[in-house]
Amino acid sequence: FNRSADGMLTRANLPSSAELGATHVQTDEINKTSDSERRGQLFLIFAKVAPEIVPTESAVWGANRSGDAKWSDGALFQSLKSALDNRRAKPNNVQDAQILEVAVVKGFGLITADGFLAEVAKEHNVSVQFIAP
Repeated sequence: FNRSADGMLTRANLPSSAELGATHVQTDEINKTSDSERRGQLFLIFAKVAPEIVPTESAVWGANRSGDAKWSDGALFQSLKSALDNRRAKPNNVQDAQILEVAVVKGFGLITADGFLAEVAKEHNVSVQFIAP
């Protein structure tokens, strides 16, 4: 959504038949934007794109709200998070792993500006559109 707000990504850059999905993780990230004007821009783009809101495939204590995540054995989530941590341990790897897990399970493509996330996604046969930062 940041890349869209910066004019680097438009709906025209995506396949016309692409159905877009998002989890609460993306809206939570927008909510954390400290600049209120930027936050407003991001939510306007989110509303315009109108992605289908889907739950994360694994619930993670402290990262999910009730009803926004499914219960799972956590094996795929842990594998994805470990792969991200092995490239660069960072606090939001939990959220990135949750987003990626949805893409893997649902067969969704992924749009990202995070090179490490793109690498792990490709290793799990997820179609990736990388938007350079």
